[in-house]
Amino acid sequence: MKLLNINEDRLMRSDYFAVLVSLLTAALIMLPLFMSAKSKNNESEIPAVVKFEDTLGFRYVTCTRAAIIYKSSDDSRCNLSIETANGDVLYNEKISSKGKSTRVFDFMNLEDGTYKIIAKKRNNTLERAFTIKDGELIYGGHVTIDPIFKVVGTRAIIELLNEQGKEVVVKILDSKGEELYSTVEKRQVNKNFEFGKVASGLYTVLVDVEGDDYKFDYNKQ
Repeated sequence: MKLLNINEDRLMRSDYFAVLVSLLTAALIMLPLFMSAKSKNNESEIPAVVKFEDTLGFRYVTCTRAAIIYKSSDDSRCNLSIETANGDVLYNEKISSKGKSTRVFDFMNLEDGTYKIIAKKRNNTLERAFTIKDGELIYGGHVTIDPIFKVVGTRAIIELLNEQGKEVVVKILDSKGEELYSTVEKRQVNKNFEFGKVASGLYTVLVDVEGDDYKFDYNKQ
């Protein structure tokens, strides 16, 4: 009888040890899942790094005056010029400040024809065209007001006035080039995209304004 009690005691201790080992093993297995869940819950706190592309815009002010709007992504110098279709330079200026630079010109003294606005920086060249007919600016070609891309917290915002009611295509692509979102608008564009809960990676926001293409990169870290 005494021997039986000793064996039972040993068996009970063995069962306790097995349960303890099982609990420790389960805890080790679940630990990565808890860490992953914690990381996902904190994703919205990770700041997004946004890469801005240089843009060149053309805004009509009056029938003869227009504003040239250049937005630079860095401090490197840019050469801004206005040329004829034959390449004759009518205006030339070096722009070195980061951010938006606006120049307003009156073209009333130019002859009828097509002219080019060129912003050249290192290996990057942006170009816009405008036409003068009967002494006045004619809307058409690639002339447009550029969309605005900005970030507020984990939201990416695309804004475009689109007063002419042009067809605007907005798309979002992931790092593999797969399309995550697409819409077509013929009115003012004001889109908000929440990146707080998406996986880390490089996302691209594409805006097509009837042939004028704009690309903005959003790097979710």
